[in-house]
Amino acid sequence: MSSIPYKMLLILFLLSPLCGCSQPGNVVPVTGTVTIDGQPPVGATVNFTPTEGEQRTTSRGTIGEDGRYELRLTSQQDGALIGKHLVQIRFAPTGDNPQQMKIPREFNKRSELYAEVTSDGDNTFNFELSSK
Repeated sequence: MSSIPYKMLLILFLLSPLCGCSQPGNVVPVTGTVTIDGQPPVGATVNFTPTEGEQRTTSRGTIGEDGRYELRLTSQQDGALIGKHLVQIRFAPTGDNPQQMKIPREFNKRSELYAEVTSDGDNTFNFELSSK
């Protein structure tokens, strides 16, 4: 009798990835670059927020000196959910950051940028934006 609970725990452990609790199959790597007027907005974040579906968790990535970003869904999971996303490029609200004014509203608060993250294919999204 004592071996039955052990076997049940083993079966549950082996089947747990199939339950969809963490939904790893719905999250894929997303990378790319961002420039505004040819310059990377270093330190800004790229936010991908799903526009459809029940789960609306935003993925974020920080733009480096070379303009590159890599999205993270959570602190333990890289990537973004599959589907259509509203893309926003923002600086942290510090008030004294002179670069903050270089990101036009149509790319941040009132973003008009969208990206379709797919399960197959290359999810590299490069944004070459202009403030003019």
